[in-house]
Amino acid sequence: MKLDEAIQLVREELTRAVTKFPTWPTDGLHATAILVEEAGELDKEVLQMTYEPHKSSREKIREEAIQSAAMALRFLLSLDIYEYKPGTQHAQEME
Repeated sequence: MKLDEAIQLVREELTRAVTKFPTWPTDGLHATAILVEEAGELDKEVLQMTYEPHKSSREKIREEAIQSAAMALRFLLSLDIYEYKPGTQHAQEME
């Protein structure tokens, strides 16, 4: 795959994702959770291709890599908007 083709595929996936889910988190932690979830799906496909090849394929890996790249771009595009403040917390009881 050539770079131009890869970029076009990521751009198409980014457009599809923004159309399907037009909102995006305002805080970096929730945004990275989405990115990490996509990267986890890529990792799963690579692991399956390595150890259980009958459960995966290069096409599935390619799809997950494209989705991960698109979410990385979504994260990057909102970098200047993120609010960095801690969420509320509670004490846990151990009994």
